[in-house]
Amino acid sequence: MIKIFAKEYSQAVAFLCKKLEQEVTEYDLFLSKSKQSASQFLNSAIGSMALIMVGNVGDNSALFSDTFGLAMFYDSFAERNVKEYCKLAGVSLPPQHTMDKLCVAPESFNHYASAYGCQCTCYGEYKKTHVYIIADDQRECEVAYDNYLYQDLFKNSASSTQFTFKVFGLSNKAVNERLSKLGKYVSRKCETTNLDSKIILSFPPKSSKSIIAETLEHFKQLFGDFVYANADQSLAKTVVDTLHQLGKTVSVAESITGGMVTSSIVDVAGASSVLYEGVVTYSIPSKCRRLDLNPHFVDEHGAVSQQVAKEMAVGLRKNGSDVAVSTTGFAGPTAENNLPVGLCYIAVATEKSVTVYRNLFGGDRNNIRAQAANMALYLVYKTLTK
Repeated sequence: MIKIFAKEYSQAVAFLCKKLEQEVTEYDLFLSKSKQSASQFLNSAIGSMALIMVGNVGDNSALFSDTFGLAMFYDSFAERNVKEYCKLAGVSLPPQHTMDKLCVAPESFNHYASAYGCQCTCYGEYKKTHVYIIADDQRECEVAYDNYLYQDLFKNSASSTQFTFKVFGLSNKAVNERLSKLGKYVSRKCETTNLDSKIILSFPPKSSKSIIAETLEHFKQLFGDFVYANADQSLAKTVVDTLHQLGKTVSVAESITGGMVTSSIVDVAGASSVLYEGVVTYSIPSKCRRLDLNPHFVDEHGAVSQQVAKEMAVGLRKNGSDVAVSTTGFAGPTAENNLPVGLCYIAVATEKSVTVYRNLFGGDRNNIRAQAANMALYLVYKTLTK
């Protein structure tokens, strides 16, 4: 865990957070202008992997020293760096009372040379925690991170052990709630789009095999059937690969999704050998003519209904595929027939059975359609593998 302290959220803080996320590293950002709460946070940070303080370097150095009862010293290296910077930039040297704040550091700490100003990054180690005190300037942060922090904290990251999983059907919040239960021996990162999540678990170098195995088993217990792939691959590719393995074909009848399911399958190389057909039966007459539905049946139950979704899949599968999936629903922006926006029925038919799933998706029109398309693919996958 890396702890970050700053008085306010800035471009420099945003840069650091983005970099740490790219390294799939857990971090805790604390923003406060209260000296008391800041000191409490600094105390809690000791024992973690690193503490990064962003702001006025002199003020934060004094805050750190006061919190832990450390002496301050005047660093002649920082003084030389300030003088060199002022000479190159063609600006006047700050008065001595300002230099006294720019060049001090907690005992046993040192300074890195600055690149864009008079504030030099201050660094040291306190009770085995790496401590970096950086100026609140994005350019200075970039230099400090690329040249120093990354080398100190992540130079061995290439030897870390990573596992990637794809999970479907949970919100980002629900995924992260489960991930929080994995414990402190693994870093985790989650990206969720329309209920489809990519999860990366990273174990530090030299992690024991038993710790990794126990964590992965715990992950399996937490997510169960929500996991559809043990690699970074799409739902559509997972469906296509599964169809290939089983020697089966699929057909798709779409209303609410308007061709999104079929298009996702076609995006995957090799789809031609498993995709039998895809039809967009958007209007009621089209549903009746292309899928052999009775118009009176549709009038009786409504185009968006469990019964119609079932008959759409059954009618389509009769054309020759092993599996058929249908989608019908309301994407909005307004509800119809007293039914809510986001209501969607998805049916999956095989030779032996047909199952209809009722869903209620949230978001705007296109989010709802994308979630429905993803759910249709997922349900095909679950039907094929159950």
